[in-house]
Amino acid sequence: MNISIIGAAGGVGRELTISMIQEGLLDKNERLQLIGRKGSKSEHKLYGLRMDISDSFSEINPYIDITNSPDEIYGDIVVMVAGEPLHLNSDNNLTNRDQLAAKNSDLFYLYAESIAKHKPNAIVIIISNPVELGVHIFSKYIYRYQVLGMGAFIDTLRFRREIAEEFGVRRERVQGFVLGEHGMGFVPVWSSVKVYGEDEEKSRQKLESFYNRPHKANLLKHWEDMSKCLEEGRIDNFCESIHKFTPDERAFLSPFISNYTGAHALAGASGAAIRLIRSMTESHETLSACQVKVEGEFLGINSVIGAPVVVCNKGILSIENIDGLWDNEKTALKNAGDIVNEKLIKWEK
Repeated sequence: MNISIIGAAGGVGRELTISMIQEGLLDKNERLQLIGRKGSKSEHKLYGLRMDISDSFSEINPYIDITNSPDEIYGDIVVMVAGEPLHLNSDNNLTNRDQLAAKNSDLFYLYAESIAKHKPNAIVIIISNPVELGVHIFSKYIYRYQVLGMGAFIDTLRFRREIAEEFGVRRERVQGFVLGEHGMGFVPVWSSVKVYGEDEEKSRQKLESFYNRPHKANLLKHWEDMSKCLEEGRIDNFCESIHKFTPDERAFLSPFISNYTGAHALAGASGAAIRLIRSMTESHETLSACQVKVEGEFLGINSVIGAPVVVCNKGILSIENIDGLWDNEKTALKNAGDIVNEKLIKWEK
């Protein structure tokens, strides 16, 4: 497969480009296309990036092409990482997804229209935020089963990592999903969690101690506390106490800490994208969690939310339902769908 990266000159785009080559995701007969914007700094940065990659990886490089024209995109897989990221601005105020929507929606439309015209069968992976808006706009122009948002995928990896740390095991031994909205509508699906190789009864009791913890604050309260520490330059104080939080709370907060401290979750976002792309390029049918435009297949929801999907080399093979979801999880997921729909209406005005 050929792969195109929109926004390859940005932090996540550079990290993703280099990781793809280091991981051997493309062979010498395949093409990697780096896409910038004419008139922006990226127009020239990409040539420097290609030269830097050639210096380091000439023995394993695929052919690397550069373009600044949306009409020249040719990837079988197109990764959208362009646009404004979450960050702490010069006034020490936190950007939010409403602000990102205002800045990034035109980019989503520009590339969605162009891909639909020139490469309509491409699989599009959205990393740019708000990821729900990206999936919503791209799905207007491209078949919705070809459009995947990375929010729930990386949230799920974070959730599994935090649970794995509690049990002292590798993340691969943990099953469990985070669904719903990427952001405030984050829904950890505790009913889906299993830790393989652990005593079943002890594992159940330990997991219950997390999701039933009586003093748990809600996620919004934690976010407000973290935001205050960031704005006052005291994020180290907050991070020193984060180990006291439950795995779902830590998984929810970690991307905000990465983005608002300037790290921008570069390794996390690119690493997650590599995992997803590899499962597609190797033709595996893999149950994952991704943002997708759902039309009743999952809990009767009609929205763009993180949902369980089987991915393959054509994109999404199917949207799945999870057996044994708790009633409160079903309610939270349906509420998340309603909230996303309200936001999409506001974002598109």
